[in-house]
Amino acid sequence: MIRIPVQTARTRLLAALALIGISLALAAAFEVSGLLTPFTLKAQDQLHLRLPSAPAAPDIVLITIDQPDLDFFQEQGVGWPWPRELYGPLLDFCRRGGAVAVVFDLLFTEPSVYGTEDDQRFAQAMAAAGNVVLPFFLSPNPPENKGNLTVVLAKSSITVTGLLPVGPKVYRSILPPIPPLLQAAQGLGNVASAPDVDGTFRRLPLLVPFQDRWLPSLSLAAFLQGRPAPESWESVPGSLRRGNLRIPVDGQGRLLLRFRGPSGSHVRLSAANVIQSEIRLQHGREPIYPPERLQGKWVLVGATAPGLMDLKPSPLAPVYPGVELHATALDNLLQGDFLRLLPAPFLWLWALILTAGMTVLVLLVPRLGWVISGFLFGLGLHLGLCAILFLQGWLLDPVLPGLAFVLAFGLTAAFSYATTGRQKAALRTMFSRYMSEEVLQHLLENPEKVRLGGERRYLTLFFSDLAGFTTISEGLSPERLVLLLNEYLSVMTDIILAEQGTVDKFEGDAIMAFWGAPLPQADHALRACRTALRQQAALAELNRRFADQGWPPLACRIGLHTGEAVVGNLGSRKRFDYTVIGDTVNLASRLEGLNKFYGTAILASDTTVQECQGAIEFLEVDWVAVKGREQPVAVFQPLALTGELTAVQEAARTAFTTGLAHYRQAAFARAEIFFRQALEVWPEHGPSLTFLRRCQAYQAHPPAPSWDAVFRPESK
Repeated sequence: MIRIPVQTARTRLLAALALIGISLALAAAFEVSGLLTPFTLKAQDQLHLRLPSAPAAPDIVLITIDQPDLDFFQEQGVGWPWPRELYGPLLDFCRRGGAVAVVFDLLFTEPSVYGTEDDQRFAQAMAAAGNVVLPFFLSPNPPENKGNLTVVLAKSSITVTGLLPVGPKVYRSILPPIPPLLQAAQGLGNVASAPDVDGTFRRLPLLVPFQDRWLPSLSLAAFLQGRPAPESWESVPGSLRRGNLRIPVDGQGRLLLRFRGPSGSHVRLSAANVIQSEIRLQHGREPIYPPERLQGKWVLVGATAPGLMDLKPSPLAPVYPGVELHATALDNLLQGDFLRLLPAPFLWLWALILTAGMTVLVLLVPRLGWVISGFLFGLGLHLGLCAILFLQGWLLDPVLPGLAFVLAFGLTAAFSYATTGRQKAALRTMFSRYMSEEVLQHLLENPEKVRLGGERRYLTLFFSDLAGFTTISEGLSPERLVLLLNEYLSVMTDIILAEQGTVDKFEGDAIMAFWGAPLPQADHALRACRTALRQQAALAELNRRFADQGWPPLACRIGLHTGEAVVGNLGSRKRFDYTVIGDTVNLASRLEGLNKFYGTAILASDTTVQECQGAIEFLEVDWVAVKGREQPVAVFQPLALTGELTAVQEAARTAFTTGLAHYRQAAFARAEIFFRQALEVWPEHGPSLTFLRRCQAYQAHPPAPSWDAVFRPESK
């Protein structure tokens, strides 16, 4: 007879202590490894989204440059960027209304395209206002020159005593406003900041070290306007203090933002309407806005139009105006109701209470229904406490105690019932709630290779879109359109999957995919280029089939870029998608759109070309500074796999490359000869035709002496 050992009270106590210790240790290991960080950040975002916000400070008014403002001046023949003298009436209106400070979240680091007089008029309006705060940008790159550095430091430096937390980035140079505006500004503030690891902005640095000085953020510089000269700030653990004001900061000296609600929570005024109001007042007419609305207000001027590229991800929305981040930080400083992280000892004490309660319940209560009820009650209690504390201005991490609680439940259940199979089924069920089956299968089969939850990876992005699809869709019935689109997307997707790519999403007729994650791929750039070439060949065959059915032919444009991006789980609490975010994604999308300027089907960045290591035949097309990026990018046209280049392609490439070299030396007549030679052997070659037209245009109207051969498209 086999005797089943009976657990004594002492055994249960030791088991409980061991399980509690293991649960907390595992939770700590996850925390230290950084695996919890994406989930912690997203859980914090849910608190912002689900719970009511404190009212926005009535002392803050935003003057926004939105799309209607751009359209209004465009109708008057004034495009973007606006002449800077336009900001003069805006400043006059703020002065007339009695604003405390006018804070620009617009960089003025280059002279106006309308000439020096335009800058001088703006500077005169700033000097007359006497309360304007301008931004500067701190950079980790070495300084190109040291001009105006003394003025910037004199106007913005803040004295700090004590040891202030310093972030991981060391700044080595300052990009200030141009000299006339720098001299006229009353205050200056830094706008350089970095998002959290998932690419979302939840905090902003208040003070940033530069050389042996401390420089304020734009929001802090605005906060100090209209106040008496402050005594020095004091840095104490976890906060900055000045007099009775105590500002909580994290380990990198950043302020955790307490958002006041979705975009638009602060009072907004239209920039065009403000300018018109001042002009009307100057002519004795009724203004659109009464200037009294700005009495005693901090006015922030910033761009909210999508095309002006100052939209950032926030906990409240994936697209959030950058000026509202600064407004939120200023709001927190003015109201003083900061969002504080609960100290670590309290966090771990609460995790211990939850873990101990769950462990004791599972060990002592034999009925599964009671155990499940206790689990749900404990989870609800934890989430309720997180919500209550958040409303009081304290941020209790929902994930770490919750993870310890869940671990205690799972480990204790496994110990008590010894059901390894059930444990695996439960874990699979739990994971499937926020992972797709495909990613989950990768995780189960290759746990050492896959790290889910958000990480920076080096990969290749793919964007494709159909040219003129709107016109095509208007000529087909909805049923035929769906059939055509499904057939096209199926063929293109099969090629991506055959090359072991990950299809991120479909947006109508557009496809986004990537290589290099979740599983590492050493040849991800080559796979992406090979996919693009295969798709163009498949599309030609597909168009022949479409012609037999009376359907219009399709033309697909593809953009490829290789670089670092944040890849991980993004989505709702119940369903996550494995996706990619970051500047690499944006540039790949821009390259797709650039095809229309060159008559090409595929364009790849120079980093993608370098990663292919000679396995693909490329043609260098141009230097391009895409919208949102000042640094030009060399773009290339993939022609064929190495060894498969046709004689026509080779001859056209040789002629085009020679022509491009002459073009960059401004020898346009000489370059035109070679572009014509390329078109003789390849008449439909889009880049040759594009540069031929450019050469003809420049011969008729030569470019400025500062011409640098970089193409700067005005649209996407």
